[in-house]
Amino acid sequence: MDLIPQDATEKSMPIKARTRWVRAHTNFHLTKYSETLKDFNKLLPDNDYSLRLREIYEKLEKHNKSIELGSDNCLSLELRGETYQKSEKYNEALIDFNKLIELLPDNYLALELRGETYLLLEKYNEALTDFNNLLEKDPNNYRALELRGETYLLLEKHNEALIDFNKLLELEPNNALALILRGETYLFSEKYNEALMNFNKSLRLEPNNNLAFELRGGTYLKLKKYNEALTDFNNLLKLEPFDYLALELRGETFLLLGKYNEAIMDFNELLGREPNNDLALRLRGEAYLFSEKYNEELMDFDKLLEIEPNNTLLLKLRGKTYQKLGKYNKALIDFNKLLEKEPYNALMLKLRGRGETYQKLKMHNEALIDFNKSLIQPNNAHNLDLHQEIIDKYNEILEIEPNNALALRLRGEAYLLLEKYNVALKDFNKLLELEPNALALRLRGETYILLENYNEASTDFNKLLELEPNSALALRLRGETYLFSGKYNEALMDFNESLELEPNNTFALELRGETYLKLEEYNEALTDFNKLLEKEPNNYRALELRGETYLMLEKHNEALIDFNKLLEKEPNNYIALELRGETYILLENYNEALTDFNKLLEKEPNNYRALELRGKTYLLLEKHNEALIDFNKLLELEPNNAFALWLRGEAYQKLEKHNEALIDFNKLLELEPSALALRLRGEIYLFSEKYNEALTDFNKLLRLEPNNTVALRLRGETYLKLKKYNEALMDFNLLEIQLNNLNKLDFHEEIIDKYNEILEIEPNNTLALKFRGNNYKILKKYKEALYDFNNILKINPDDISVLNLIIEIEKSKNQSINIKTPKQQTRIVNDIITESSEFINWIPYSQFKDIKYIAEGGFGVVYSAIWSKYGRNKIKVALKNLHNSKDMTDDFLKEVISHGITSSSDFILQCYGITKDPNTNNNIMVMEFAEDGNLHRNLMLNFDEITWQTKLERLYCIATGYDIKYIAEGGFGVVYSAIWSKYGRNKIKVALKNLHNSKDMTDDFLKEVISHGITSSSDFILQCYGITKDPNTNNNIMVMEFAEDGNLHRNLMLNFDEITWQTKLERLYCIATGIEQIHNNKLTHRDLHSGNILMGVNGILGSIRIADLGLCRYIDASTNYVYGVIPYVAPEIFKDSSYSQASDIYSFGILMWEFTSGHRPFFNRPHNSKLMCKIIGGLRPEITDDTPELFSDLMFREEWEGNNYSSYHSEAIYTSRPLNSTISLSNLMLIGHKEPISEVKDYKSVQENFEIEEWV
Repeated sequence: MDLIPQDATEKSMPIKARTRWVRAHTNFHLTKYSETLKDFNKLLPDNDYSLRLREIYEKLEKHNKSIELGSDNCLSLELRGETYQKSEKYNEALIDFNKLIELLPDNYLALELRGETYLLLEKYNEALTDFNNLLEKDPNNYRALELRGETYLLLEKHNEALIDFNKLLELEPNNALALILRGETYLFSEKYNEALMNFNKSLRLEPNNNLAFELRGGTYLKLKKYNEALTDFNNLLKLEPFDYLALELRGETFLLLGKYNEAIMDFNELLGREPNNDLALRLRGEAYLFSEKYNEELMDFDKLLEIEPNNTLLLKLRGKTYQKLGKYNKALIDFNKLLEKEPYNALMLKLRGRGETYQKLKMHNEALIDFNKSLIQPNNAHNLDLHQEIIDKYNEILEIEPNNALALRLRGEAYLLLEKYNVALKDFNKLLELEPNALALRLRGETYILLENYNEASTDFNKLLELEPNSALALRLRGETYLFSGKYNEALMDFNESLELEPNNTFALELRGETYLKLEEYNEALTDFNKLLEKEPNNYRALELRGETYLMLEKHNEALIDFNKLLEKEPNNYIALELRGETYILLENYNEALTDFNKLLEKEPNNYRALELRGKTYLLLEKHNEALIDFNKLLELEPNNAFALWLRGEAYQKLEKHNEALIDFNKLLELEPSALALRLRGEIYLFSEKYNEALTDFNKLLRLEPNNTVALRLRGETYLKLKKYNEALMDFNLLEIQLNNLNKLDFHEEIIDKYNEILEIEPNNTLALKFRGNNYKILKKYKEALYDFNNILKINPDDISVLNLIIEIEKSKNQSINIKTPKQQTRIVNDIITESSEFINWIPYSQFKDIKYIAEGGFGVVYSAIWSKYGRNKIKVALKNLHNSKDMTDDFLKEVISHGITSSSDFILQCYGITKDPNTNNNIMVMEFAEDGNLHRNLMLNFDEITWQTKLERLYCIATGYDIKYIAEGGFGVVYSAIWSKYGRNKIKVALKNLHNSKDMTDDFLKEVISHGITSSSDFILQCYGITKDPNTNNNIMVMEFAEDGNLHRNLMLNFDEITWQTKLERLYCIATGIEQIHNNKLTHRDLHSGNILMGVNGILGSIRIADLGLCRYIDASTNYVYGVIPYVAPEIFKDSSYSQASDIYSFGILMWEFTSGHRPFFNRPHNSKLMCKIIGGLRPEITDDTPELFSDLMFREEWEGNNYSSYHSEAIYTSRPLNSTISLSNLMLIGHKEPISEVKDYKSVQENFEIEEWV
């Protein structure tokens, strides 16, 4: 917009002056301000306006010269940009502000001015960016808040605008402009009362603010407070008599108040000033219309329609005026033109519109069409009065033309909309008599659907599809008929065909989805509802159906989202309330479910389903009396409701009203005989001590459902009550099998209780013992299981199945990783595969042929034999016939069990099973046959021929490949190093700990192995790879990680001066973590000292491990002995041998001291009873002078002070981690994480195999 109005040149000017004006104007746009100034100085008089112009141009000239002298003159750029803005040259202003911001990016004023310029150019997003940047830098900038709020207002982001105006008014509560802007925001947000409050406050601050009067008046208009609006517009016109907008608004207010003459006066005055004001002309025309001054009105509308020929509002108003004047043809012209522009303008198609005009002109069919169109408008769908008025019009036409087919059809359709289906049917029947056609067939078919006459509807749609085979609508309607009549597959075929023709038909998608739901094809239903909701996100029915589908798919949270969304839109949707309540039940949110059912029953007190569900919810909340009230009411309404009978019966049962429950369950069985009803009644009989009746019901039930676990348990309990113990045992065993299949371990304890009841009465019932032992085995209670199985063998020593159960338990107990299951026991001998699901089998003696004596020893006789199982797979075996083994003695059983435990080993002779000599009744072990005899005989006969290769291979099989070197010997045994070469591959260095007198696996040996197994996941405790046996001494040997750098004591002695405090702290951290991991497993080490801390494990520099878990015990294990190195032993242990986790912490404190001195404490004293007494008396190592204060405080306070360390929980040292503050994270990670070298990595799988084979 130019600063110089163009119409100034229109005033009478001499030609010379006019030329000068045009030249000045052109130079202005070419930014030639000096030339512009010369012309304007000569042209313009010395008035304020011309003086202001000259001032602006002088400023521009001055700034231009300044910028020419220095292109980066920021102040001149800012001033010139501001000058351009004031002269409404916004693009030029923008160029200057952009350049200024390039030079000074953080210039607040430049950002504000550029944002304001964008605002004036209507570039609102760019303006917003600048105001956002400015407010990030200066959050309380009043002007920026005001301008950003105004920008949001123009972008119609009213909430964001409100935030800015609210903040601005917090900073400046009496800012009148901010109040007006906030009020305007409320006005646009239709919050008229809030707007009014702001305008009122603004006018109290500035009583003559024109804008506030205008906006408040407009707000009063919205609130229909026309008198108050009038007052504001009168005040505004007193202040500004020539305010055109105020005149227009006051005229409009007069119009709304019915003061047509006053309105006309205002519009006349306004049109005197602005003859072409379209709005004023229209409003004056309306005022004339309401004043019944039709000719004057027509003049205004004619004038307007010359300017705007297609203005639909004007066409409507002029058409109505022509109607009133009885000029129907002219009215018709206007209405026709209007309906060309707006074909569905229902208002014009109503009675006073074109339809009525046609009727006046006796053009009935045209009138009928318009009347029908007015009815089918969305806003008129539920306007019953309008429907009746239209039907009256149809009746008028049908009185004149009784066989008017169009009138019959339209009237029938109108009756359909009014739900008068039978009356509509009469019209469609008559129509089909007069004019049989597809449309009439469709309408009558739809009417039949609404009347639920599905066969008649199908007939009509079949006829329709004969006429129009590819009609998607007809297919959909027939599909709908099939759906409602329960013919789901036929419905699906029609919906599929319909959707092939019209893939995006949402109604067909909905119906097909519903059909899939009925067919329980839930995923397909979900696909359709998802597709439908993509097209129509607010389709209520689709939300309901999708929620229901999620419910069926047990996706309860997704269902809840749909029902919540639906109830936000339709809070009183009964079906959604019911379904959401049901969802809450499934989610166990019973109180929320109750809220929904209560709301539903407030609206529909007799809603059967809601009563049923609320009663069920009360039942789940254990509010049995409330549940009973609902079920009683429901059964009053529906006496034969089977589900309600079941639930009420359950409620009675919970309230111990067994007779009432029995009545309900009897009736339930009469109505719907079912497994559930039988169980419920049987349960009542059981509680009522009618055991025979209960048994009858449970027997019937288990004939229907043999694997019903509840019924098996209940029948077992009934047998118990009847003292039929073996029958009870059979049921409980069947139940156990079913529970194993379902992985329901929780129920095994319950089953064990039942076996206990029987065994209290019949202690030697082997069946009960076996079943109970099996349950204990499943629960991994091996001690209890073995007790039961051993008792069975005392009663029945020949029970091989129990023997196998014992072997299975022993393998489970002894192996630290998964054992091979019996089904995996496969042996290949002489190319014959023998497989069995048992560790030890019973083999009939008749299967052995060609039995030959081999040898006899102190324990029995050995024979060879050919074992031919069922005439197949012949294999040579050894039969070990033990003397006096008619009964399975402990020795015999122990040998059999040992063979069973080692059945997976490739290096131990296998036992295939047991048989019995029919002549002597001796039990015989069936073993692998060794063709070449024993090693002794083989060496005696063939020594010279056996190569060293063969010797080594045989030794390898015995010793599993160790390269052994002596390292050291201690009180418990000898330690060797060895190279472990598993099957000749991947060598790794290990330590072999050969314990004295460990031919048998003593308690001490096993405890150490177990301790290592328990702590095997720790990075700071020496790992045990497995166990082997010395072939010379038969001693058991532990295979351990190898520590290249020896123990901590040796390391400190040799390298103390080179070890930094950082390294000391890191090592102490590793030791503390190892102790923590021992303690976390509820163990105590009992022998912590620097000789048992090993360094450089697996060749990794700096790695550290706690070793020697030989004395490691559970924290509650007691002892009568004192172990360990005296200076490291806690004082109380010398008194009563009471080892604890706290005593390990004492030992750790001594280790801390050793790190400060480099040697063991009291190294210069004899380690005898005198030293023990001194330690009991309070003797402690002296703190060295160079020990850091933090370290000494921790060591002294937590470990030694006044023998008070015992009161410290073992977590004191490793939970508080006071050392951590000085240890860098990176170094800690290197020490704390055991990263094996490549050789060790390669051995990972080998170690695991080793453990599998050697741990047994």
